[in-house]
Amino acid sequence: MLFRDNWIVPTEMGEYYYKKPPVYNWVIIGGFSLFRNYSEYAVRFLSILSFLGMGVLVFLMGRRYVNNHFGIYAGLLTWIMADVLFYFSATAGEIDLFYSFITLASFFTIFHFHQKQNLYALFIATYALGAIGTLTKGLPSPVFLAVSLGVFFLYQGEFRQLFSLSHLAGILTFVLIVGGYFWWYDHYHPFINYFTSEDSLWSQSSERTMLENSFFILLPHLLLFPLETLKNVIPASLLLLFIIRKDFFTELRQQPFIFFCLIIFLSNIAIYWISPGTRSRYVYMLYPLLIIILTFGYTNFSQSTDHLRFRWFHGIILGLIVISGLTCLSLSFIPQLADISGTVAVSIISTLVIAVLLITHLRKRSLALPNLIALIIILRFVFAGIILPYRAQNGSAAQDKADAYEIAQITENESLFLFEDSRCSLTTVFYLERERTEVLRRNTEINSQYYYLANRSLLSDQMYEVFYTFAYGDQEFALIKFRDP
Repeated sequence: MLFRDNWIVPTEMGEYYYKKPPVYNWVIIGGFSLFRNYSEYAVRFLSILSFLGMGVLVFLMGRRYVNNHFGIYAGLLTWIMADVLFYFSATAGEIDLFYSFITLASFFTIFHFHQKQNLYALFIATYALGAIGTLTKGLPSPVFLAVSLGVFFLYQGEFRQLFSLSHLAGILTFVLIVGGYFWWYDHYHPFINYFTSEDSLWSQSSERTMLENSFFILLPHLLLFPLETLKNVIPASLLLLFIIRKDFFTELRQQPFIFFCLIIFLSNIAIYWISPGTRSRYVYMLYPLLIIILTFGYTNFSQSTDHLRFRWFHGIILGLIVISGLTCLSLSFIPQLADISGTVAVSIISTLVIAVLLITHLRKRSLALPNLIALIIILRFVFAGIILPYRAQNGSAAQDKADAYEIAQITENESLFLFEDSRCSLTTVFYLERERTEVLRRNTEINSQYYYLANRSLLSDQMYEVFYTFAYGDQEFALIKFRDP
């Protein structure tokens, strides 16, 4: 978009891109503008900020509608859910955390403005956020809107509000924002292609549902999805110990905000539970709702640390601290990490810090949950100091980046194209476009003056000179120039 000076029509390698509208592209452009470069950090920054924002939203809502103690725990547990903290938050500049922040905010506007009895603000704010979500990731947002609003007002016994002028104002807000974008898009290219092309918004959403999958694919997903969800919100899932009890549902019904989170979580997660193509990042916006419920189970439980559940909880955390300390101690003895600068220092320091945490944990049982939170934070620093540098040196992305730099150096200011239907790593494409500050386009024309990146299986009948070779999966690629007959 920057290189083409067109922020309305997304393309990928010069070809129209219909899988998602461009709001997250604008977010990344904002990162580029903020840091005045095209670095990886500029790409990831607003994704990280969105993740932090999710924790802040949970804290603010928890503090306002439950208490400060609850809000702090729920916010911190949102920040340290394992799937995001150790994989997605700082290692990818993808769309999902920004989208999850927008969607989570739309859930909370429903409850917040309903508490204020301001239905116009409720519908307009919720639909505006839903519109931004739609222009970020497409059709999941209208589904979230319909399910969340429908279930909430049905539960409240106020279903008639969905036929009110205030609801109409919200719908018009959505139509103006989404329709305004597609009207503008249609000035450059027919907007209908967003919905009719092979890689359209609809195909991106429908291919993951039960309608597009057999029963034998659906059944394992139905069984494993709840376990996968609990795994992804670790360590908050350990708080299950405090909600599996007879009186929990009664307590939950007495707390409107927590019960709201329960019905929104269950009604929306059900759609993904029956969709075998679901990946964890598709439901990141629902994880904080589950964490809120689990945290309430802990904070609302009897605070006697002599209770059997607390003793079990304390013992589990004790085991995790010991295992983590031994793991950190062993890092300096792993041969594969020998080339990572600072491994020994990180190993020693983290082991000592965890030893202090162990002593604290043994002396004061009431600090079990804070100690668990502290342990996860320590492990994340270890992960950042050792595992991320190891990945940077040895992961596939490192080779993709090296390939792009080498190709950019060879081609310099000369014309470069992707030949015919050749499809190489998009990581390579990103770095190559960044270095050359131009879009890498596909070309079927054979011209001896141009460089081409080509899958060598497409070159069997051609005469050409090879300047560089690299692999993409099991395919062999080459940087070539064709020879004149």
